[in-house]
Amino acid sequence: MKKTLYGLMVVAALGTQMQTAQAITAQETSTSAPQSVSMSQKINLNTASQSELESLPGVGASKAKAIIAYRENIGEFLEVEQLTEVRGIGEKMLNKIKAYVVVAH
Repeated sequence: MKKTLYGLMVVAALGTQMQTAQAITAQETSTSAPQSVSMSQKINLNTASQSELESLPGVGASKAKAIIAYRENIGEFLEVEQLTEVRGIGEKMLNKIKAYVVVAH
């Protein structure tokens, strides 16, 4: 009887710890994750600000500045794939962000 009661207490304690850990993980994800772009609001590469570009996965301040510099020096993007011409952006990075960007004139 004591073993059964002890076993039930252990199971209950573990369940409570799991719920607490899941709640903490969910809270950390929602509060510490950078604001990112949703699939429904694509960013126009020809008009995006630095902060908008930084919301793309894997794009920090230096890549955002490089995209803007490319746009200012070369002209408007004609297609999303032109991002690979920007210093620091290769095929891998393009594949990460192309679902979040669009080229509109």
